[in-house]
Amino acid sequence: MDLTDVRENLLGVLKGGNLSHAYLFVGPRGSGKTSAARILAAAVNCEVNSKDSGQARMTDKKVLREPCGKCKVCKGIKVGNQVDVLEMDAASHRGIDDIRNLKERIRLAPVSLPKKVYIIDEVHMLTKEAFNALLKVLEEPPKHVMFFLCTTEEHKVPETIISRCTKIAFTKAIKKEVESALQKVIKGEKLKIDKEAVGLLAESVDGSFREGHKLLEQLAVDGKKITKQEVEKMLGLAGGDDVVELLKMSLEGRSKEIGKKLGELEKKGVSASSLLGDLLRGLQGMIRAPHQTVQGDKVRLAGLLIESAEKLKVSPLPFLPIELALLEVGMEGGEKIPTPIASDKLRDSSTRRLGRND
Repeated sequence: MDLTDVRENLLGVLKGGNLSHAYLFVGPRGSGKTSAARILAAAVNCEVNSKDSGQARMTDKKVLREPCGKCKVCKGIKVGNQVDVLEMDAASHRGIDDIRNLKERIRLAPVSLPKKVYIIDEVHMLTKEAFNALLKVLEEPPKHVMFFLCTTEEHKVPETIISRCTKIAFTKAIKKEVESALQKVIKGEKLKIDKEAVGLLAESVDGSFREGHKLLEQLAVDGKKITKQEVEKMLGLAGGDDVVELLKMSLEGRSKEIGKKLGELEKKGVSASSLLGDLLRGLQGMIRAPHQTVQGDKVRLAGLLIESAEKLKVSPLPFLPIELALLEVGMEGGEKIPTPIASDKLRDSSTRRLGRND
């Protein structure tokens, strides 16, 4: 659990001992909802927790600690081969028959653990009939069962279901939290990676722990040291020097160099959308820099780049909207780049003048 607020919240739940029979984890994709559910499933069943309490079976008032991660139960849950902890993807098992099958299993006592745990991912995908069947289970749950319902779209979950769960909100992770999560994997797997590469990975995944782990796995395939340049290449990112240089070209009016530089980046496989984000972040850094006067051309360029984001979605030439934005700021006297309509009017006007001369 790498989200600081969520971690503190769930640790409070464990230490308080007042465990709910059902939890609803709400938050964006990759924020750690399913992972947190597995950790709690391990906590309520961990052999060390049970041994420390002097009890063979769980009670709802038992004070718990984090799972040890080393006992047979914790290891089994981590790799997904513990029969008393069942994960179900509601995106592919969304019908009433799926919930009926689940209800039949719920009646049976756990095979070997104190608690039987059901983790239902993307619960909002269930049909209306399936939700009604699930509601009956949540209204009268057996004492040996716990539910963890995970969703990215809370508004699609019926209020009757939400009201019978303890809701915990997961937010998008900040860069520092993603870096911390990646460092744990790096240490555990003994990977060799530049510090700058870790920071770049954390920044590129938009707060998603899952995406960060996925990218790290892809980069670590050959066992070589992972560099910042390799991360940039895999993600289709421009280097920091390239971004700064492009911004300078635009602000200094070096229009001929802009097209050449963008052409080089395009040949390298740099993503236009990623470049746009990097340009905006670089420009934001310039605007916020201490002891720097905010110049109008920087503000204007920021506005033009933001506008180009929408144009980029429909342009057959992805780099063109970015190029036009960079060029427009550098034109003398704030001259506007003619649009197709303006160009047509200019051509018509020239034609009329030529006609008069004839």
